[in-house]
This record gives sequence, C-alpha cells and structure tokens, in this order.
Amino acid sequence: MNYQISRAGQTVGTYDIEALKAAVLAGQVLPTDFAWAQGMSEWKTVGILLGEASIIPSQASVISAERIRAVASNHRAMNLCLLFSILGVIALITLGGAIGAVMSSIGDYAATAIVGTLFIFLFYALLFGLFVFWCVKVYKLADALQAGPAFLWVVGMLIPCFNYVIVLILSQKAGNFLKASGVKVGFLGADPKTLP
Repeated sequence: MNYQISRAGQTVGTYDIEALKAAVLAGQVLPTDFAWAQGMSEWKTVGILLGEASIIPSQASVISAERIRAVASNHRAMNLCLLFSILGVIALITLGGAIGAVMSSIGDYAATAIVGTLFIFLFYALLFGLFVFWCVKVYKLADALQAGPAFLWVVGMLIPCFNYVIVLILSQKAGNFLKASGVKVGFLGADPKTLP
C-alpha cells in the first residue's frame, strides 16, 4: 500500500510503509506530516500511522551540536553565577561585620565611614554586575533550551529567593537535555571544551 504524504497542504511524496519509515528516520518526512492511502477514511499523522516510538529518531541525532554547545556553556556559566552569588552573600555576612569591627577600632570615624561605605558600595556593585550577567545567562539558557518565553525566566530572576528556584529548575532542564544528548554533566554542568 502506498501512502501519499502531505506537509502544509503540499505533497511531499508517495511511499510504501518501509520507505516511509526510512524517510522519517532520514528526516525527509516528519512525524507531524499527514499520510493518506486509498481505503483510509481520513488523513492521519505519520507518527500515528507508524507508531511514534518506532519512527522518531533519537533526540541526540536531531539536536544540533551548536545548540548543545550553547546549552552547555550557558548552563555552566549560570551555575557558576549561582555559586558566586552564594559565596558573595556568605562573604557579605562574615566580612561585613569583621571589617566594621576592625575599622571602628582604628578610631578615626570619618575615615572609617568613608572606607566602610566605599567597601560596601564596591561589593554591591560587584554583586549587581554578577546578577546582570546571571540574568543574561538565564535568558540565553532558556532560549537555547526552548523552555518557553526566555524573558519570563528573567522576570522570575527579579523576585528575591524565587530566583534560586528559577536557576535550579533551569539547571535541571539543562542537565536532562545534555544527558539526553549524550553529554557528561558534572557538578557545575558540562565542560564546553569536551563537547563535539
């Protein structure tokens, strides 16, 4: 039995069942294309006709190496930002009090106030720069993963504490994507230098 294959109203070709399976595996025919043969009451998708699992190529073969590299590099950078933000908060808590104590023991309160204010300003400027970089990496990772509108992930980053949840969710999605693509994922993500 020969099946007529149609995509967006245009005829793609006519295949018997074995040739159709081979065409799907080669990417010439998509599982979402429609198929019809004489005797069928209606058009059916190729995926339904052949049975989805038996015809859909593995995810790793469909995904481009460029997309895998984009996910891996942005995933690693996002995880490093998470690590540095946690270390920054710990440093602010521990060093802030210690520096204040040292500066107040000096005795020159005007100099202490200026140096302390400068230190805090520079530290917060560094954390703000890290946060902006982090948001850019979240946007790029969400875009590479095709995880919905990427700007919504960035909006979620603006909500205190919820931003850590956003990062953990995206990190899990990226890790699963990379593992499904055959990439080894470590604590901070995949090493982009080891990718194809």
